[in-house]
Amino acid sequence: MSESKMGRRDAARRALTVLGAAVLAPSVLTACGEEGGALSCNDTSGLQPAQLAVRQSQNYVEASPNAEQTCVLCRFYTAAAAGQCGTCSVIQGPINPAGYCALWAATA
Repeated sequence: MSESKMGRRDAARRALTVLGAAVLAPSVLTACGEEGGALSCNDTSGLQPAQLAVRQSQNYVEASPNAEQTCVLCRFYTAAAAGQCGTCSVIQGPINPAGYCALWAATA
């Protein structure tokens, strides 16, 4: 059996790869909608001013103050794939399943 030694260049290359992955991982998760493990559906950059006004006037929030009244339990909410923002038929833009707005209505 032969012993293989790792050269300084290989060690440095591997260390930089690990360091680069550790630095990039949070930015990749944020870009995918994850911030600190929680889903973020705040990107309203594509909405018109009137659509933004509806979100604000209906008090849309990312996290419902009442666990029994969340978007995922609302009749207007349409779920997306796991870990993704859903949509709503009355509030435009990305909708957090744990969110809430004044138009909340229980599913039938």
